[in-house]
Amino acid sequence: MNTKSLLPEDQRVLPRLWLLVAGIAVLGGMARLCMWGAHAGAGRGMELLLPVLLQGLRYDLVAGAVAALLLGLLVMPLWLRRRHARAAWLAQWLAVGVLLLFLLLSACEYFYYGFYKTRFDPVMFGLFEDDTGAVLVTIWQDYPVLRGVLGLALAAALLGWAVPRAGRWLSARWPAGSGTGTRIVLVVVQCLLLLLLARGSVGTFPLVRRDVTFSPDPFVNASVLNAPLTLYRALRIRARETRVGNDPLVGLHRLGFATLDEAAAVAGLLSAEPGPVRAALFPVAPGQPRPLAQSPHVVLGLLESFGQDLLHADTPGNDMLGRLRGELAHGYRFDNFIAGQNGTHQELENLLLGTPITPLTGGRNARMTFDTSAALPFRRAGYRTAFVYGGGSDWRQIGTALSHQGFDHVYDARDIRTRFPEAHGTDWGIYDAYLFRFAGELLAQADARGERLFLVLLTTTNHPPFELDTPHRTLPLDPAALGPRATDDRDELRRILATYQYQADEFGAFLQVLRQGELGERTLVAAAGDHNLRTHYRYDLPAEQPDVDRVFAYLRVPPAFAPPGPGPDVHAFAGHGDLVPTLVSLALPGERYFATGRNLWQAPADGGQALSQFKHLYLPEGMLTPLEAPQLHGWQDARRVQAQGHVPDAAALAQARRIAANVALRDWYIRGQVLAQRR
Repeated sequence: MNTKSLLPEDQRVLPRLWLLVAGIAVLGGMARLCMWGAHAGAGRGMELLLPVLLQGLRYDLVAGAVAALLLGLLVMPLWLRRRHARAAWLAQWLAVGVLLLFLLLSACEYFYYGFYKTRFDPVMFGLFEDDTGAVLVTIWQDYPVLRGVLGLALAAALLGWAVPRAGRWLSARWPAGSGTGTRIVLVVVQCLLLLLLARGSVGTFPLVRRDVTFSPDPFVNASVLNAPLTLYRALRIRARETRVGNDPLVGLHRLGFATLDEAAAVAGLLSAEPGPVRAALFPVAPGQPRPLAQSPHVVLGLLESFGQDLLHADTPGNDMLGRLRGELAHGYRFDNFIAGQNGTHQELENLLLGTPITPLTGGRNARMTFDTSAALPFRRAGYRTAFVYGGGSDWRQIGTALSHQGFDHVYDARDIRTRFPEAHGTDWGIYDAYLFRFAGELLAQADARGERLFLVLLTTTNHPPFELDTPHRTLPLDPAALGPRATDDRDELRRILATYQYQADEFGAFLQVLRQGELGERTLVAAAGDHNLRTHYRYDLPAEQPDVDRVFAYLRVPPAFAPPGPGPDVHAFAGHGDLVPTLVSLALPGERYFATGRNLWQAPADGGQALSQFKHLYLPEGMLTPLEAPQLHGWQDARRVQAQGHVPDAAALAQARRIAANVALRDWYIRGQVLAQRR
């Protein structure tokens, strides 16, 4: 390098790099304050906010230093060619662009957290895998897009005015040294300092590789990272999930087990050999096989956004159930049913394939066959198997994927509209009334032909933008019944309540028609919400995490197929993983199935347990989270846990380890299936 080029006037680039670092630190702190104030952080007090801001500053400096180094590399060609003024000009406007990008990501994550109650995670990539047009329409209708664009434009104007002036001001005061050697040393020292800040640590691991857990309050921990780093982590997780990898033990290691032997031992298996472990994952339903003609039809429903917490607002003036109310007495409604995942597609894969790895059936995996499929025990027993979705079967490639999982037919909105030309719907799919009528006809036709049908339903109406321009029963509706936690937009709340009522009412009508006809005597029905609603309440997390995770669940078993005994314990914890084992046990004695949970008809051990997002484990003692290194958040009341976690006792910890071991073995098995089919 020509040292004569290191003149004091050349130092104008470095001040702008440091200005970028400082700007990201300031914007990161402002984003945390907004997150803290809007998402239940304000009640936690300054004694927790200050550590969040200080710890968050470290991560902002990492992001700022990485951005500054990348920016420096971009302008270096100009600087080395002694085009110093151009290098400084490019550096300052790239800094403006980076700061605007940081603002945009922070704003997007602010609303993402308000919807999903989590920072950026792999679910966000559903924008490109769902019906992208419908997602964008929902964003346009439900979020302040125009105000956001205007705010971003104002921020761009402000930064465009301020950054050049601040850069010139810093350049005039920046230490440049009196000699060439001193100037070189100053440049090298500043570059090294940026590298150190980008690493964030002088220890063995960089800061971004460390766990951000520094408080027993998960919300406090979630507030530390900035949006670019949470996006980076989501991308890393997404890459691991999508590719599955070449090591079948990677998920097992992530849950804290060094070997398959260790996980098998913790799970209580007598042998850790792969063959016996695989056999243990496929138990046989007890009892003697029955002839197909004496077997029931089986309906398994996944109901869009049918969370449990709105049912606490069910009053005579705010009827949340409609015709479903009269059907609850003819079956079992579960009080403590926990959603296995926090998104529709993730839950669909969890329910039908028993997979902890999601997304699993995208891309080239869509044509793979998994012997864990819920349809296969029924198909082996001679059933016809069908899946009915209110949307399009190209959504997340489910038409392709499910046709490889033992489903004889995948019906979607086009099939429903062919049968009912008057059927219409939202951007997401056909209205639920037509879906349930279509399902009823499939059952009647199968019964008339002497077939038995395993039928899976996935509804779409109770979904943003919460439109309901279809004939429906008018039920009492009152947003005030939701209480002070409800969001302020009363018009939006009325739309949310209306679609929730509609789904419940139409599902109740479907059950009523079954019960009043001959089909009701030979049809099992299990149904549950896929996840909770998103935007109706302001949740105080983690205290109100149970309300986020609980969903409606219902089981109807005709007397001819009900085993002896008192029936299910509707107060015990249960989850989506228990539905298929229960249905197989009731309908298909003697058949093998993938062990994702327990038979709900049997009394639960230890008061029952349920796992949400493979992270929150619900027990009678409280909520254990995260599964691999759990803290126990004890119950405050039936709907809230303590915000502060503590080390669980030996019994609870052992229970968490058993659940983790079972999840690890399922993960190992499914990864093995993927790898075997890729060879």
